[in-house]
Amino acid sequence: PEHSSARIERYLQMCDDHPNVFPSEEMLSRQHQDCNMQVIYCSTPANYFHALRRQIHRDFRKPLVAFNSKLLLRHPMARSTLDEMSGETCFQRFIPEVEEEKIVAADKVKKHILCSGQVYYALAKAREQNKIDDVVISRVEQLNPFPYDLVKEHTDKYPNAEVVWCQEEPLNMGAWSHVAPRIRTSLKETANHANKEVRYA
Repeated sequence: PEHSSARIERYLQMCDDHPNVFPSEEMLSRQHQDCNMQVIYCSTPANYFHALRRQIHRDFRKPLVAFNSKLLLRHPMARSTLDEMSGETCFQRFIPEVEEEKIVAADKVKKHILCSGQVYYALAKAREQNKIDDVVISRVEQLNPFPYDLVKEHTDKYPNAEVVWCQEEPLNMGAWSHVAPRIRTSLKETANHANKEVRYA
């Protein structure tokens, strides 16, 4: 059902995983069976389509909470091609930097921004307008179950980058209180960020 004043933090507070334990391969393969609900905030039409298709074709039923922004309904950058919804394509829990050809070498990247939903497009536009080439932006499309493995893999690609979680909401709202301990848990498993802290913006 549509709920125009939904608060993402209220749903994330009810999620039941263990944020300080990096899941084993077996746990990762069972994340969706073991979780009590799925919470997503997609940034592309194709990923939203795949999330709904995945939900219908599952052999089990778990609640799917899908946050969407009215801004993304008409945003010129929030587009997908039919190719992104056909063939072997599927839902992406995490979307890494998509414009790597415009970014400096991985070891020269100064900041790796993680975000979810519509704020990605504001960040991407600001980066382009200010001609910034040493900041990468990745999207956490599935907030619960959290994609520990993909956050670990893609943050480790940028050994000298500061890791930042960016959201539109204030510190005590939005996904920050949910993602912060999970990002920290992922960073502890990396080769380059084990002793680093994630910063809120």
